[in-house]
Amino acid sequence: MATRDQNPSLTSVSYSKVEIGKQQAHMRIQITLAGHNDIAPWMLLAEQVIPLFGPMPDFEAILGRKIAQKQAYCARMSAHKRTLIGGVLIGGTGQEHWIRWLAVSSEHRRLGVGRMLVKTAISFIPANSSIYVDSFVEGSIGADAANRLYESCGFAPTEVWQIDDLIRQRYVRPPCVYV
Repeated sequence: MATRDQNPSLTSVSYSKVEIGKQQAHMRIQITLAGHNDIAPWMLLAEQVIPLFGPMPDFEAILGRKIAQKQAYCARMSAHKRTLIGGVLIGGTGQEHWIRWLAVSSEHRRLGVGRMLVKTAISFIPANSSIYVDSFVEGSIGADAANRLYESCGFAPTEVWQIDDLIRQRYVRPPCVYV
């Protein structure tokens, strides 16, 4: 169950049920806009996902810019508000928006945190927008879980693209798709 605070300047979403396998556990996850004090813990999370994402040059500068633009959201367990367990960066203008980066700490994967972050990102993007995300191509480490997540949130695979050694599957969520 998700609830969004009525104060739009606070921009916080809380979830009280998290699925673990076929069971539900009561764990409160809070999704909030990131602040500049989140950069250090976010960089620790980014280090964790380098084996999946590959090198991320200038990530700290990009993160700082997304935080200033209010396009960075953090996931935390409410009991441990300092511990960042996931994050998502969004971007775009007009009717085209992007999920630019999404990661969940290894010990909190498969608990629904990624889904919470994607749904929060979608909720703050205008409904008349197409939303794009570049994910792992089939057969890559992490591809099955990531691509199932995006498809379950209304995204559909489009083209596969490659730059040098980097190959990605692009997904799109058309305007006004509700999940």
